[in-house]
Amino acid sequence: QKVKEKEEYVDFLNREISKYISKNMAHETNTQGSRILSAYFKVTSNIERISDHAMNVCGYSEWLKEKDVRFSKEVKEEILQMQQTCEELLTLLLNENMEALDGLSRISALEQKMDDMTEDYRNRMMHRIQEGTASGEGSVLYTEMLTDFERIGDHALNIAQEMTEVRLAESLPFFGGARSESVPKCQS
Repeated sequence: QKVKEKEEYVDFLNREISKYISKNMAHETNTQGSRILSAYFKVTSNIERISDHAMNVCGYSEWLKEKDVRFSKEVKEEILQMQQTCEELLTLLLNENMEALDGLSRISALEQKMDDMTEDYRNRMMHRIQEGTASGEGSVLYTEMLTDFERIGDHALNIAQEMTEVRLAESLPFFGGARSESVPKCQS
């Protein structure tokens, strides 16, 4: 219930911040200012998506209890490793004292680690299914959970990319502030 309330609050904040940014974008005449506002708009959207995926993970926990599905020790360890990597990535994302490009590089590496873990863990699950040591219901739920963790990583990387854009744009002189190069974007 507490998580649901927080997710609803994040949805509310996303709507209100997006409205505010939209109003300001309509009046922004400076290219640099427009880029910064656009980046903030994307950041709020990605934060909202992270909260949706976190809500999904919480929902899986409830579903597991309701259906009395139990994961093996190996699956529990994989989930714990994915959770720890996700937490490390989000903690790093919130570190304001980090140099922009260094932070982006480190977050990108952790996001790639989550992608690799997701693929590896799915392959392991398929092997367990083939051996008959994993239930169908639990396997489907587990792969959904992996997908949500992996998407949290994608959205965190998107936020890091946009915040790097903001930091770089803010370091330019305000006159003639259009940048010729751009930070590569992740599609999720």
